[in-house]
Amino acid sequence: MRPIGLQLYTLRKPFAADPLGTLERIREVGYDAVEFAAPLGSDFAGFAARMRDIGLDCPSAHVGLADMAERPDAVLDMAGALGCRYLVMPYVLPDQRDWPAVIAILGVFARRARAAGLRVAYHHHDFEFESTDGVRPFDRLVGETDPDLVDFELDVYWLKKGGEDPKTVIERLTGRVKLVHLKDATPDGGMTDVGAGILDFAALIRAADAAGAEHYFVEHDFPPAPYWPSVEASLAHLRALPD
Repeated sequence: MRPIGLQLYTLRKPFAADPLGTLERIREVGYDAVEFAAPLGSDFAGFAARMRDIGLDCPSAHVGLADMAERPDAVLDMAGALGCRYLVMPYVLPDQRDWPAVIAILGVFARRARAAGLRVAYHHHDFEFESTDGVRPFDRLVGETDPDLVDFELDVYWLKKGGEDPKTVIERLTGRVKLVHLKDATPDGGMTDVGAGILDFAALIRAADAAGAEHYFVEHDFPPAPYWPSVEASLAHLRALPD
C-alpha cells in the first residue's frame, strides 16, 4: 500500500493547540507521514521523538524564502531533527516575486542542502502561471533552476486552478516532480476534500508514479471545522484507489 502523508498546514489550528496530540491522531487516522509547516524555533526534537515512537515519517518540510536566505543553518538543523529528506519553498509573497532573485536563492540554498544530504523543491500555486513581462514564472522556475539541485512539489489543485492539465504537467516534469500535493477541485474552482471534486486521482497518481514522484501529501487549505472529517475523507478515498 502506497504511503500517504498529510501537510500539517491542513491542521494548523489543532496543531497549534496540541502538537503532540495532533501528530498522534494523524497516525491513528491512518496517515504514514507528515510534511511539516512550523516556525523555526519550534520543538522539532520533541516532535521527532514522538513521531519515532508512533511510526510517523517526516520526509519533507516547508521553509520560507527568507529563512532559506537568512537562516540556512537553522533550516538545516530543523531538517536534521525531523529526519527530512526534502526542504520545500512553499509560497513566495507578492513583495518577494523578483523571480531572478528567487531562483538565485533557491540555487544557493539547494547547493548547501545537497552538501548536507538533502534535496530542495519548489511548491507552486496558481500565480506562477500568470505571465509577467510575457513569461510565466513557472516556466522560468523550470527552465532556470538546475535540475540537479531543484525539484518540484506539484499541487494538482493549483495546477487546475492555474489553467493547466495536472496530468500533462506531471508528465512534462518527469524526473523533477518528487513530491505531490493532493487536493480536489469543485466544478466552480473551489477547493474540496480528495474524492469530492472533479479530479481523477487514480490517473494522476499513476502519472506521478511514472514521473518519479516519491511522496504524496493530502492538503486542504481551508478545511471546515472540526477539520478531522476532511482529512479522514481524503485518506479514505485514496486508500480505496487501486495501487
